[in-house]
Order: sequence, then structure tokens, then C-alpha cells
Amino acid sequence: MELRIHYTALPEGMDGRALQLELAGLLEEDGWPVGSGPEADGGWLDLELEDERVDPKYGILAVKHYLQRRGFPRDTTIELAGTPTGIYE
Repeated sequence: MELRIHYTALPEGMDGRALQLELAGLLEEDGWPVGSGPEADGGWLDLELEDERVDPKYGILAVKHYLQRRGFPRDTTIELAGTPTGIYE
């Protein structure tokens, strides 16, 4: 299952590579970064969440909690199957 994070800004002191490494460490074998890039108003990061061995909802919740805890802007979204959802919703 693919999850895309859309952000308008990264927390202070963080760059795109640090975001990828932290999420890879958080998810361990349950998910991994597969792509990232800039957007006109920020950037995006794609994650592949393991859904054969583990229910992907745990990975989704872990990513959402991580983004909140790290202080991502309120307009940051996660997108599943083309449907964006705010990380604070």
C-alpha cells in the first residue's frame, strides 16, 4: 500500500533526507521510502507500507503520529488511494 505525504514546509533543522531516514527507522521492516520530490508549495514523500504481514493501519497511524510529534505544519496531509487527509484530523 502506498502512502504519500504532502508538506508545505519541514520542521526547523530538517531536510528531505533526514525525513526519509527517520521514517525508515520508524517503520523498520513494515515500510520504506520509495520516492520524494519538490512541489510548487513544498514537497512530497512516498512510502510503501507492508500489507501482507502487518495491517497497514498501524503504519499509517505511526506515520501520522510521527508527523504530529515532529511539528509538521497543520496543512500537511497524507494521501491514501488518492484521498488526502490532514495529519491533525
